[in-house]
Amino acid sequence: MSGEQAGIAFAVCTAVAFGAGSTVARLGLVRTPIVTGTVVSMLAGTALLLLAASPRYGEALPSIDGGGWTLIVVTSIINYPIGRLLLFTAMRRIGVGGGNTIVSANPVVSGLIAVAWLGETLGALNGAGMAACVGGAALVAWSVREGSASDAAVAEDPKLTETTLGVGAALGAMAAYGTVGALIRKIVTEVTEPMVAASLVFSLGAGWVTLLALPRLRRELREVSLVRGAQLVAGGSGMSLGILLFYNAASKAPITAVAPVVALAPVIAILFSQVIARRFERVDRRVWAGALAVVGGVALISSSLGTN
Repeated sequence: MSGEQAGIAFAVCTAVAFGAGSTVARLGLVRTPIVTGTVVSMLAGTALLLLAASPRYGEALPSIDGGGWTLIVVTSIINYPIGRLLLFTAMRRIGVGGGNTIVSANPVVSGLIAVAWLGETLGALNGAGMAACVGGAALVAWSVREGSASDAAVAEDPKLTETTLGVGAALGAMAAYGTVGALIRKIVTEVTEPMVAASLVFSLGAGWVTLLALPRLRRELREVSLVRGAQLVAGGSGMSLGILLFYNAASKAPITAVAPVVALAPVIAILFSQVIARRFERVDRRVWAGALAVVGGVALISSSLGTN
């Protein structure tokens, strides 16, 4: 198996971990404050990543220079206080399938940054695959915006519906994760090894989110039942495993190939949601069509590896 093929294999496993983990976390978010739910899920994931990476710290940390630490800190801020909170907001307001599928358009952001900043090339098949991912995300956004039952609910701002806020949060998460994808590629190829990078970025991100939640954390934790807490822990652990796998994928294959493959996550999430969270998830033909467009994009990206 070549390095790029191994990267794609890691990316597929990333999609499964993200899809399954986010679906379980979605259950934990029911009647749970979003920021507090994010903190609970991230603290569980932090323990997993630290346990995996800590044996490598003695050798890896001294070799990280000031520029490398700056990249790690910036990535942690964009990925978690921004990206993760927006993703959880989207999942709670428009569902795990809708939120994740819209976020899957992030390969366009990653690809553009990778071409402009990292010097990677974007072939015709890669471009077509990315376009398919964007088209699928747009179709899902149309579906949830037009037909979601939550449209009837009024958000905190009476001028905005729950669905509008959810779609907006998903678009924000899309931009954040797309930017992070390119930053991660630079970190794992120029700064430090994937496992150490993943643990540092995630641990710092968990710290930022916890600080953000401190003023209300003690009060809101009392509102989280044991069942919801367990779901958040399990979901967060699954998503953290996905992060570790994604860093390994980014170290072995160009981000223009890895990022669209990770777009399989919403397909996995939709499938899981119809098994374990069906009463919270509305899935119509447009959602499935959007998911199939993402799969088509993944197929185009995979086939492009053999022609480069």
